Amino acid sequence: MSLRGIAVETLKLPALRPLAKLLYRRAFRRRRRGNHYMGIYASHAEALAAVPPTFDNFDQAEAAGQYRDRTRELWIGDYPVLYWLERLVDVGNRRVFDLGGHIGVAYYAFQRFRPYPADLRWLVSDLPTTVAAGREWAREHDASGQLDFADDRQAADGQDVLLVLGAMQYFDYDFGDWLGSLASPPPHVIVNTTPMHDRCDFHTLQNMGFACVPYHVQSRPAFVAAMARQGYRVVDAWRNDERECRIPFHDDCDVDGYSGFYLQRAST
Repeated sequence: MSLRGIAVETLKLPALRPLAKLLYRRAFRRRRRGNHYMGIYASHAEALAAVPPTFDNFDQAEAAGQYRDRTRELWIGDYPVLYWLERLVDVGNRRVFDLGGHIGVAYYAFQRFRPYPADLRWLVSDLPTTVAAGREWAREHDASGQLDFADDRQAADGQDVLLVLGAMQYFDYDFGDWLGSLASPPPHVIVNTTPMHDRCDFHTLQNMGFACVPYHVQSRPAFVAAMARQGYRVVDAWRNDERECRIPFHDDCDVDGYSGFYLQRAST
């Protein structure tokens, strides 16, 4: 074991735990590469109030500049989404709403493996800076012109398929309540790369280097129940072992493998 490893294990000793927490809090305030987590909070607002003042808002150019490489490749955890999306498109679903879809990352990546029908329309909703970057990127990279961007997430009303891929943990609103606010919610919902716990529902802070943001870890049973109240049943569910969420000093809240679902509205 390295000296650093010995130091980390030593700080786990009960007598040294207060010191370890203090050192971690100090380190967490700095901009660091990768994703790091700290604290357990009851709500998004409570977590937001705990964001260190050393960080900027997430709605910025650096956030909008992420994931360009993901437009050209798929990860293992993307394949269940591609599987279900292909089948939904094959039976006539043509209007896709990508909530938190960044610059259209999934649109570009999936298109490389599954050419879209000419009448398919893909609509992305995200933060203003990211949407602006997506429109700029599309001018050079979306030759078919099937991608567009929405300034308001309520544009999901009346769409056929709702995608939420690695975004739900950042929402500052209740996803189920939002679906219920739509006059005509999408009949098909695909969720992926979402941190869920077998029992607990909480918020933590995620330090991603250029920003620090509230991060929601949902209770999986509570999520399924909330979707059922909106008329959705789980058709398929999977686990994405490429991702994990470990929160120092809160081992009982760790997430080993992120969750994915395909849900269908009962009336369809």
